[in-house]
Amino acid sequence: MRKVLSFLLVLSLCIYLPAFGQADNETCLSCHEDTELEGLDHSGATKSMFVAPDTLQLSVHSDQDCVDCHTDLADTDDYPHAEDLGEVDCSGCHEETQEIFDASAHGAALDNPRAPTCASCHNSHYILPASDPNSWTSAKLLPITCSNCHHQQVLTDDPDVKITDSFDRYMRGIHAEGISKGIGSAASCNDCHGMHDLKPASDRKSMVHKMNIPKTCSKCHNDIYIQYERGIHGKALAAGILDSPNCSDCHGEHEILQISNPKSQVNYSRLSDYVCGRCHNDPLLVEKYDLGAERFSSYQDSYHGLAVKGRSAVAATCVSCHKAHDVLPSSNPASSTHRDNLVETCQKCHINANYSFASSYSHNIAEAQYSVLNRWIEVIYIIAIVLIIGAMMLHNGIILVRHMIEKSRKSRGMPTVKRFNGNMVFQHMVLTIAFIVLAVTGFALKYPNAWWVTVLNFIGIFESARSVIHRVSAVLLIYISIHHAVFLLAAKRGREELKAIWFQKTEWKLIIQNLKFHLGMIDEKPQFDRYDYTEKAEYWALVWGTIVMVFTGFVLWFPTAFTAFLPAWVVKVAETVHLYEAWLATLAIVVFHFFFVMFHPEQYPMSFTWLTGDMTVSEVKEHHPIWYKKITEEGKGSDIHEKTEDKPDGPSTPSS
Repeated sequence: MRKVLSFLLVLSLCIYLPAFGQADNETCLSCHEDTELEGLDHSGATKSMFVAPDTLQLSVHSDQDCVDCHTDLADTDDYPHAEDLGEVDCSGCHEETQEIFDASAHGAALDNPRAPTCASCHNSHYILPASDPNSWTSAKLLPITCSNCHHQQVLTDDPDVKITDSFDRYMRGIHAEGISKGIGSAASCNDCHGMHDLKPASDRKSMVHKMNIPKTCSKCHNDIYIQYERGIHGKALAAGILDSPNCSDCHGEHEILQISNPKSQVNYSRLSDYVCGRCHNDPLLVEKYDLGAERFSSYQDSYHGLAVKGRSAVAATCVSCHKAHDVLPSSNPASSTHRDNLVETCQKCHINANYSFASSYSHNIAEAQYSVLNRWIEVIYIIAIVLIIGAMMLHNGIILVRHMIEKSRKSRGMPTVKRFNGNMVFQHMVLTIAFIVLAVTGFALKYPNAWWVTVLNFIGIFESARSVIHRVSAVLLIYISIHHAVFLLAAKRGREELKAIWFQKTEWKLIIQNLKFHLGMIDEKPQFDRYDYTEKAEYWALVWGTIVMVFTGFVLWFPTAFTAFLPAWVVKVAETVHLYEAWLATLAIVVFHFFFVMFHPEQYPMSFTWLTGDMTVSEVKEHHPIWYKKITEEGKGSDIHEKTEDKPDGPSTPSS
């Protein structure tokens, strides 16, 4: 019914309005105060044509008629008017402002359908002065007004020129926080970018041009600007050296945070590495402006630099000594690092500092002596470390080998049980070689700066050789895995091993009993069969890990083949799984497997079963009593090999 009434209203106007002659506001509102009135905008999209009478009365244009802006209706008596009306031209009254706007970045982009017009920022009818808090151009609401365009996803997704989502970043910053608190001096968009004369940052006349930003910031931070202008960075920028930092290079552009905020670029914990180091640790800039190759690294290696990395809240950062804005070269008498001022600078933290102490932390001292005295000290110590620690390793190695020989001699004189046959020893040996080479060459790719990778590089194993060695080792792992699977299924001994290594129902009871025994809670040791739960867990973890590593390795080796029928993310997922499965397997071997076969107090320095396949009878009785009972009672006594040498039993050791 409302649509019917609206139609009747329009029809009645068609009949009676021509008699009134030229339209006034009341005539226009007789249609446009209908909240359901719709029409087409200039892009052809449907939009509301409703105009609230109050907005016209409160607007700065309250003393004007509709036809003063919609000039193509001024000389017509046809009502309702045609739907296709011309755009409002504000230049009739605001000619000078329109000229300024036309020369701006927004004006130059008017051929773009998303470019702003006067109404985009000032509203169409409810136009208020910028001093009014409800105005779209007031300091408080202007960021929201600008966000109508600069918060659009389409701007950040442009394939050629991506415009950052400046609205979100601004709203997280200290300027937006100040506006929300009602601080009148807090900067809004127009304070930095200008209003009608807004120009792109590339324009030399732009307020946000690289060389103009300090002057723009000075409108609010004039005292800081004076310091910056007399400092080396300000002077260099004024001379046209665009590599020199301005305010936004250090503090950020829109997301300017308080210094106390840990996320701030100039927070004490980030300042040196993320702000100063961005230039002073850049090899190209260091060489270009002769900044001193060792200056920044000498700070990083000093107590101050290391303490800041350790999150010290009091250790000195770059600005503690050089100041933040009026940074001057040490040759300038006004510099905080000039020889006449250096002691005073250090005394801010070190009350009893003298000149000798202050000089010891100088970059110049570090640079001058680092290549002479410090270099000699480093060389001497490196040689000493290699000789002394090398001699210690050789000494301990001799003792270790002696113990291994003694243990081997004792084992040869004892009756043994054949735990692994020759085939099984071969499989373990190939698996060991493949695993170690895969781990070393794999981690070398992920951690190329590790010290042991430099050793690989020294012997000629760079990426081209590393990748080949890694893949050859992978093929070796696949081969031995297939060999082992055939052994388990086809050979009688393999089927026996598979049955023995399978988990039993009593496994959990044995785990609990073993832990209680070693905690001193009970005196009875658990009775294990051919393999205990640690060996079973290791074996099946190895089976699972090998399957995972082989599959993910193939994905990384042949990504084009797998992405032909799998989604693209499978490559990245395979990379992540491959890395962390490698870490899991390596740590499990080092922490768990090596403990039982090398570092266990009863096994040290090493079990020889992986080389000979034999265990002493005493070891079997001690750690696998159920298995020993089966050997002796089920007619498998032939597995026990008596020795001709009459050697006493060695200490009991855990299973290999």
